[in-house]
Amino acid sequence: MGGPIGILHLGKYYPPELGGMEVVVKSFAEATAGELDNYCLVASKAGPTRVERTDGVTVHYLKELGTFLLTPVLPSLPAVLHRLRRERRFDAILLHYPNPMAVAALALSLLFRRKSEKIVIWHHADVLLEERWKRALYRLFRPIEEWVFRRTDAFVAATPHHVTCSDTFRRFSDHTTIIPYAIPDPWFEVSDADRSAAEMTRTTMGGKFLLFVGRLVPYKGLETLLRAADRIPCRIVIIGTGPLDSALRREIAARGLDEKVLLLGRVDDLRPYYQGCDFFVLPSVTALEGFGIVQIEAMAVGKPVVSSDLPSGVTYVNIDGETGLTFHVGDDAALAEACNRLLSDTALLERLGANARMRTFGKFSYTAMRDAAVSFFQRLCGVPVE
Repeated sequence: MGGPIGILHLGKYYPPELGGMEVVVKSFAEATAGELDNYCLVASKAGPTRVERTDGVTVHYLKELGTFLLTPVLPSLPAVLHRLRRERRFDAILLHYPNPMAVAALALSLLFRRKSEKIVIWHHADVLLEERWKRALYRLFRPIEEWVFRRTDAFVAATPHHVTCSDTFRRFSDHTTIIPYAIPDPWFEVSDADRSAAEMTRTTMGGKFLLFVGRLVPYKGLETLLRAADRIPCRIVIIGTGPLDSALRREIAARGLDEKVLLLGRVDDLRPYYQGCDFFVLPSVTALEGFGIVQIEAMAVGKPVVSSDLPSGVTYVNIDGETGLTFHVGDDAALAEACNRLLSDTALLERLGANARMRTFGKFSYTAMRDAAVSFFQRLCGVPVE
């Protein structure tokens, strides 16, 4: 086999579109550039259908006609996927799940053409639907999904917790490989300019502060954080946008927390906040929080994390008593207690922060992702390892 292994990614979107799956697709392509040839087939919210190649990654955008059940509607996807499989040589197709449109398109293509490429599904999260009609619709789709699963050569997950906590994928654990989510290696480097920016941010925030970064949506558990706020003796900085923005601002005002809790909205450069904060907090309340990439962004610069004890990848990343502290989901008193413990014990704060940085580089850096991904696809595709 000549040249790098060719991977066709079936994703939803690609950055700068926001979303955890989108970040993973981009970080995988960047981390493995030169080792793997990544071709990403995704939706475009804005702009026409087009193909762009930047930094060694090909991104093929299909113009969407809207969304349905949080999935881009792409009528052209089945035909484009089938044409790409016919005209190009891919060693593996990597479907990022959940993604019903891509599952359906792949099922159609496999019905009419099964080449030698390997089929891989990266399980990012189970399908979690609250409304009854959505669950009923999903049950109708499940046989198609199951048909694809049974023709899949291998599965990937970011942590062992993704496998053990998944009703859908636990049964495939014997042929599931762990490839971690990751952040770029340069993120770990802290320059004098970084330190100066962090100190300036800390001064602007009024001294000590704890930090939350993420979308303002219900599963992030920000209501728990606001209930705990009056028992935490420092500023709380919330960065992010989302549908709960107005409701959170009303809640902050109603609780008299306007001076205590700062809701900053969108911030383009997060590093001064990560480096300037005392620690990071992730109070998520449901398994929709499958990992929390923001955790490793904070941990990489030596900040411990206070997170809820979700059995998802959240507690695989942040280990209680080693890289941070955990509290029971939704327990605002326990959240406040954990925060106060770190604020009052400098030695503990520094020890957990140092451990967090070491764990993150060892397991969640681009280097770690590249090593795991390249060796996996070499084994899967039968490429001799040098």
